[in-house]
Amino acid sequence: MNRFLLLRLSKIYIFCPVILIIFLLFSCSTKDGSDIVAQVDGSVLTRAQLKKQIERLGLRQDQEHEFVEKWINDQLLYLEAKRQGFDKSKDLREELERVKREFMIQKLLEKTYAEKIKVTEEEIASYYHNNMDLFKVNEEEVRIQHILTKTRAEASIAMQEIKAGKAFREVAKERSIGPFAGHGGDIGFFTKKDVIPEVARYAFRIPEGSLSPIFKSVHGYHILKVLKKRKKGSIKDLDDIRDEIAQRIRVTKERSVYYDLLFQLQHSEKISINVPGKAGATSGKITETNN
Repeated sequence: MNRFLLLRLSKIYIFCPVILIIFLLFSCSTKDGSDIVAQVDGSVLTRAQLKKQIERLGLRQDQEHEFVEKWINDQLLYLEAKRQGFDKSKDLREELERVKREFMIQKLLEKTYAEKIKVTEEEIASYYHNNMDLFKVNEEEVRIQHILTKTRAEASIAMQEIKAGKAFREVAKERSIGPFAGHGGDIGFFTKKDVIPEVARYAFRIPEGSLSPIFKSVHGYHILKVLKKRKKGSIKDLDDIRDEIAQRIRVTKERSVYYDLLFQLQHSEKISINVPGKAGATSGKITETNN
């Protein structure tokens, strides 16, 4: 261990009887060679685990420290909860059983859907051509890629890289602090009322494929690239909404498969119903008792 980073958490944990001091272990390694990023008591967060979580949550590299602090806070709260005996409570056992049941049901449905559902290109095309009114553009829309930086100097570097031939998407991933940086700055389609006036001014004014100059807003410095525009009253291109249509078809098929599965299970298991005041006929293997 060559160096430590001291995290002062006393303001957060004012209820604790002692000052909490946590060390981030940047040069330590686990037995399997994984670098340890943080450790609280016996729990460790490795570099590999951190990377996986950052990717799963879609966070930027400069948000690693924020995630590590949250991980430490969660570990501290968890340890305190154990000290107070919440791990032995009846409520916890019931909640874990509920989560277990829901997890198993979800896995069963995922497996069933994967085995029985397939959405073809022919189905997508057919749905599109038979439901074009659903995909009419009500207001002018534009799709852009976006870079946001704190300073004009940072924006200038990004612009230089783009003009030198580097893909806008890569520059956005590396330099943008905007919420869509992880998607290469791709905001998707939006209307004028969906974004701040400064962005709307350039996005709806410049032609498709064009790059905006660097401009400023209260959020920082912006660079835009217009990818595509849609006029009011036009029909959205199939390529732009293929995933949306596939999801609509999938949801319909999932509903059908879900009820088919329930029907089969209801007629393969003995079921008793005893609901006070409920009247109804008995079918299949369901036994209903009225009070």
